[in-house]
Amino acid sequence: MARPLKLPQLKHVKYVRSKGKVYAYFNTGKTTPKGMPVYVRMPHPSAVGFYDSYAAFKGARTKRQSVGYLVSDLVRDYEVSMEKREDLAEGSKALYRFTNKRVVELLGEFPINDVQPSDVRFMLENKMPGVGAHNIFLSMVRILYKWARLDGKTTLEPTKDMKALKGGEHAPWPEPILQAGLQAEDDRTRLAINLLYYTGQRIGDVAKMEWDHIIDGEMWVMQEKTDKEVCPPVHRDLAAELARTPRNGKTILTDALGQPLNEEVIRRDLKVFSKARGKECVPHGLRKNAVIALLEAGCTIAEVSAITGQTFGIVEKYAAKVNRRRLGKAAMEKLENRTSTGKPDGKPSEEPRKSAPDKAE
Repeated sequence: MARPLKLPQLKHVKYVRSKGKVYAYFNTGKTTPKGMPVYVRMPHPSAVGFYDSYAAFKGARTKRQSVGYLVSDLVRDYEVSMEKREDLAEGSKALYRFTNKRVVELLGEFPINDVQPSDVRFMLENKMPGVGAHNIFLSMVRILYKWARLDGKTTLEPTKDMKALKGGEHAPWPEPILQAGLQAEDDRTRLAINLLYYTGQRIGDVAKMEWDHIIDGEMWVMQEKTDKEVCPPVHRDLAAELARTPRNGKTILTDALGQPLNEEVIRRDLKVFSKARGKECVPHGLRKNAVIALLEAGCTIAEVSAITGQTFGIVEKYAAKVNRRRLGKAAMEKLENRTSTGKPDGKPSEEPRKSAPDKAE
């Protein structure tokens, strides 16, 4: 009778018996986002390469531990903490997760105490394709290191004195392109533009709008980014557009098969439409058009905020611009009146009196 195999007792190695067989696993020293240890499968203990494999895994673990706490470790620990936060909207968490993948890709193998401003600056200048990508990457690294400092993991501040690039904001659509979009020949493009403009919502929320969300003349929206519930009244022009739109699916915007339309498809369609008319515009610009239109119609900051879900501070920025335009128009009207009449009050000026000719001596 064969003697049972004596399993070598090695550090970081565990054995699992299943269906009469023995499997060896090595603890890499890494953990999952939920804090669970990461094991890798090893050759069978009786195999010729078992000890060579063990030596390689142990060497990799020792090397990793010698360099200390990595940026990838920081990202993992931050996301564990982030998931527990109730004050952070799911949309923001999704954006952070997406950006953190890029942080790990570019800086993940750096020990957190070795990252220098020059390293961050190099990534920003050479790896970020545009203003938006630059700014969110910079913001994410700043958030990570602030969290690490508060948690006592580092004292470094590698993003200190670095500023976001200007021009990252999406401009409102030019008026001629906006008006052309609201009356576009393509049904799907026209409907998307009407929904974005007349509700003042983000593209992700517009893509998820359903017919059943229209209740008593209001469009009920649970904003993905902020978790706010808003219910903008359906504008009469949007109501007319919806009335002539076939209900092909659960959502208002659908593809040819009646399935919800992906927001990237909407984004692409609107860029193509606007570019053909002289300027490539993005859907988010229509949100700004909506705010400006509401303010120019005389709505208060609170009223605009109730429709769009934006903070008072954001709306105030647009209000300041709109008020300057109003003041500028009023000032120009006064100047035109003065120029045409010769008097500030708009009344015709009297003809200057002519002196009576001197009598001949």
